[in-house]
Amino acid sequence: MNFKELSADLGLEEDEYREILELFILSGGADFQKLQGSLDAGNADQVMRCAHTIKGAAGNLGLEEVSALAAIIEARALQNRLHDLGAAVLALKGHFEAIRAAAR
Repeated sequence: MNFKELSADLGLEEDEYREILELFILSGGADFQKLQGSLDAGNADQVMRCAHTIKGAAGNLGLEEVSALAAIIEARALQNRLHDLGAAVLALKGHFEAIRAAAR
C-alpha cells in the first residue's frame, strides 16, 4: 500500500494521511465488527448502514477496493441477500487487516 501516493492524490502530506488512516482503522474496524454482528443477527438494514459508512470513508481515503467491497455488501443487504455476503465480508476483513498491518 503506497501511502505517499494515496496522500498525494488527496492533497495531503503522508503523515496527515496516516493520522486519518489510523482513525479509519479504528472507526472502520468498529463499523466492520458491527456489520459482522448484524450479519450474524440477520439484520439487513444494519448491515446496509454499516457497509454504507465503510464505503464512504474508504472512498474518501482513496481505498477503492475497500469501498467497492462495501458497496457490494450494501447493495446485497438492501436486497436482503445476506446469504450472498460471505465472500465479500471475508474479503473486506482481509483488507482491514492488510491496511492495519501496512499502517504500522
